[in-house]
Amino acid sequence: MKRPFISLRIDQLETMLEKATANGDSRAIKAIASEAAVRSTARAGKLLVRAKSALDVKQADLFEQAPKASKKQPRVVHTRAPVTKGKRKPTGEQEQAIDAFLSGGSLRINAYAGTGKTSTLQFLAHGTRSRGQYIAFNKAIVGDAREKFPSTVDCSTTHSLALRSLHSDYKKTKDKFAGKVSAKQLAEILELKKAWRVDRDHSLQPVSQAYLIQQTVRRFAQSGDEEISDEHVPRHGSLLAASDETLNAVNEFARSNAKHLWGRMCDTKDAIPLGFDGFLKLWGLSKPQIAADYILLDEAQDTNPVVLDVLKRQNAQLVYVGDRYQQIYEWRGAINAMEAIETDAVVSLTQSFRFGHAIAHEASRILQRLGESVPLTGNPALSSRVGTCKPNAILARTNANVMTALIECIDEGRKPHLVGDNNDLKELLWGVRDLKEGRPTDVADFFGFNSWESVVDFAKTAEGEHLTMFVNLVQSKGERRLLWAINQSVGEDQADIVISTTHKAKGREWKNVRLMDDFLKTRAAKGHKEGADREREDAAELRLFYVAVTRAKEAIEIPAMGDRAEAQRASSRQATPVSAKTVFAQPVDWTEPAKQNRQQAQSQHTNQKESKRGFFSRLFGR
Repeated sequence: MKRPFISLRIDQLETMLEKATANGDSRAIKAIASEAAVRSTARAGKLLVRAKSALDVKQADLFEQAPKASKKQPRVVHTRAPVTKGKRKPTGEQEQAIDAFLSGGSLRINAYAGTGKTSTLQFLAHGTRSRGQYIAFNKAIVGDAREKFPSTVDCSTTHSLALRSLHSDYKKTKDKFAGKVSAKQLAEILELKKAWRVDRDHSLQPVSQAYLIQQTVRRFAQSGDEEISDEHVPRHGSLLAASDETLNAVNEFARSNAKHLWGRMCDTKDAIPLGFDGFLKLWGLSKPQIAADYILLDEAQDTNPVVLDVLKRQNAQLVYVGDRYQQIYEWRGAINAMEAIETDAVVSLTQSFRFGHAIAHEASRILQRLGESVPLTGNPALSSRVGTCKPNAILARTNANVMTALIECIDEGRKPHLVGDNNDLKELLWGVRDLKEGRPTDVADFFGFNSWESVVDFAKTAEGEHLTMFVNLVQSKGERRLLWAINQSVGEDQADIVISTTHKAKGREWKNVRLMDDFLKTRAAKGHKEGADREREDAAELRLFYVAVTRAKEAIEIPAMGDRAEAQRASSRQATPVSAKTVFAQPVDWTEPAKQNRQQAQSQHTNQKESKRGFFSRLFGR
């Protein structure tokens, strides 16, 4: 047998497979699979599984209708793998998960923070000879999983699975399937050249118009819907206080032009890129079948709606793993699969390996407010406490308080590390700079504003309450000093303190953690968000607080935050791309309503006075 790749290292073969998969080169994939099959290392075994999986998905069939999945998924018959000597034994709760998995039916594993979710998944995978697919959204988590799972399991992000299936016509240039277009560039492409006067108080510059269209497509691409509708039009910035008439005009403009943009994105001959959200959406619309006997979905509480829709159609055994109380990405359209799906079996992991009784008790108090009756128990072998500490990490709810903590640490002479690339923070401050210099910005929170002064005024209203802290910080420190502070962040290996938002800290842990005082502080805007909407907001705040508290291993410092009594309220489609030609619609400017004649105005004024007099008469019983 000829072995053209015999001299290549396994890492070189892995790189070749990624390129061959991206280019749809089935001949190269087969050659790599043949080489991996004759090597005996664990990495070679995993490479073979990945190569076979890539071959199972025929790229030419991307937009063909896949076989319909049966309403009730068939049970998988597992062949148990031999037990490895010296292997750590599972806990009683993990044994229940293993037994439920090996029975072959669909399974949901509710795993509280720090309860050994990853090790439980390893027990499942190592307990069977069947072919598995592990899916996670985060690339770093997938890279770590590849080192821990057996060679029978392919570990991939959702986007890498989608990319394997993408038609080769989209892969001729990387810019088409993975490129990005800024709102400014899109405005030029769509020839948006003048401001649009929506009404007396709202005027959208070309960049803002393009951003509105772009975000409508993005929200559609992240949804489980088959068509673009008004539901996908974002409402933020100045639109939060807009009238229904204005919103209807904005919806009509954004919806029709988003359809035009999506059609061009799906056109392989058009230079406008699909982007990562775009090709993931196309994958979902193609109704694919994943080549595996069982599928493990990690972090299922924050599932992309596109992925959840794909999984519901699978014939493989499905295992959803996550913590429904760690759902913190609902604001960007994520679906809590731990509550949205039904499975044949449900098991729970409730004992944390991360911390002791004190932190577990504090976390259980939050769970109780969320309506949970089963407490989180601590590791009896560990001691932990709730109180003042010398923190290794500082966590905040908002970017504004991240900046406050950063400046405090710099003033104290410490070496802070900001988690993440911090582009979101920089973009906020660049947006402030643009507005101060009279330029519109595509920052979501500043959408529709043409000056910084208008943002400052908006932050004083009920609708702009969420901007108050950030606006006050900019007014007191200045955007230049804040940008300077961000640039003082050092690498984590050089830092003596880590600073992060809770969203970026998810999945991580530190010995001692201090929380900023901005948790559980948000209020529904006055006169808005009553009833169910208010309860959802309170629950989201509590879930974020739960994630923050459970990042600590030994000590958690919790300052007096918000109104806890207030927070306790929470206790109580398309198979093919768009092919219909669309025409880009230029916006129509608002015009001043015709002035009423004097007689009409007097008549209307009389009616208003009579209405008001009638109201007071009823009120006082006269």
